Amino acid sequence: MLDVFGYSDYRRFLADAYAERHEKDRRFSYRYIAQKAGFASAGFFTNVLKGKKDISLALAIRLADVFGLSPRQKQYFEHLVLFNKSRTEAERQEHIRRLKTLRGRAARSTVGSQGEFYQHWQYAAIREALALKPFKGDYKALGAMLNPPLSAADARKAVDLLLALDLLRKGPSGTLERTDPNLTTGEGISPDILSGYQIQTMELARNALEALPSNQRNFSTLTLSISASTYQAVLEELRAFRRRVLTMAAETEEPDRVIQMNFQVFPLTSIEENL
Repeated sequence: MLDVFGYSDYRRFLADAYAERHEKDRRFSYRYIAQKAGFASAGFFTNVLKGKKDISLALAIRLADVFGLSPRQKQYFEHLVLFNKSRTEAERQEHIRRLKTLRGRAARSTVGSQGEFYQHWQYAAIREALALKPFKGDYKALGAMLNPPLSAADARKAVDLLLALDLLRKGPSGTLERTDPNLTTGEGISPDILSGYQIQTMELARNALEALPSNQRNFSTLTLSISASTYQAVLEELRAFRRRVLTMAAETEEPDRVIQMNFQVFPLTSIEENL
């Protein structure tokens, strides 16, 4: 399937996606699309591709289903349609922002052999702290940058591990730098290790709630009653927000702090299926 995230014109994507599908399956025709999407005639789709007709958001959603787009791809396609339909510069900029967020910037996925990275919260924190300023070998100063601070020995251990796991490297000038600006959890990482890591970051959050003044932190909570479909929509919004934050972080030219962001969504009531 073509990568919809590489397109800025929804008509071009539809034309290319149709050509690809039709070549593999001749039954996937303009008439088939019209039947599935609810067009009045197969000719309407032709006119859309030629720029003679436009499509509504509702029709965009149906076309996304016909072409088998994933939830995130659907969102991108919907904003692509809205972007191309924008009448004001403010509307265009808003949809450009949403498109960039959904497209995101590629994050490197950790693999099973890098599971040790998640055994202690300080490994991730040290990795990010090294992006703030050139490291000249002062492990005591490096450890003191964190809150809570690390000993020089623990800071050195973290750097040695990050180098061994190929999550840090020595740059041209000899200073340490991250091999990739963003990391995300990939396949093969033990769920037990990840659970332990998340518990550690929640403990960091508890300490921050007690130790930091309110103007240096942002804590909020919601307790809601929602449906299963709304729950899935909330999770997708959360994933989109995380992608946006990753993009913002990757595009930051001169970072001056390391932050911790925790996301937790879980049921407070038992869930009875098929009621």
